Amino acid sequence: MKLMDELIDAYLDNNFEHPYYLDLHTGQVILDLDESYTGEPGIDWDDEENEERYIDIPKIDSNEAFYVMTKFAQRTESDPEDKLFDALGGNKPFRRFKDALDRLDIWEEWNRFENKYAEEAIQSWMDRFELDYNELSEKHNNNIPFS
Repeated sequence: MKLMDELIDAYLDNNFEHPYYLDLHTGQVILDLDESYTGEPGIDWDDEENEERYIDIPKIDSNEAFYVMTKFAQRTESDPEDKLFDALGGNKPFRRFKDALDRLDIWEEWNRFENKYAEEAIQSWMDRFELDYNELSEKHNNNIPFS
């Protein structure tokens, strides 16, 4: 999997109990949970060097996710009856939005839109922290097990 795809997955993982970090030495995306959950040892935060080695990957919050769904509903031509807007206006808008995507059979269109938004957000984050994607991607590719 490409580094950007892993960063997007981490960004869109809406479980705030899943802390993701980017290893600046290897370019790997690390889910820092107990080893019993991931099968990998967690980050040793007692080691001071790790504070410089790992950077927290941002996550989309619910307000921003709602904004992205609204932007998609505004732009899609596959919903002439505004079922997506109706879903966003009721109770449990996230569940109803997903149900409407399913009924309209536009999941692929939604996934492309959401991933494009996430990629732009990740690129903005990388620019803000002056991270070189090409350099990190090369490190990432050189550290993929079984490649």
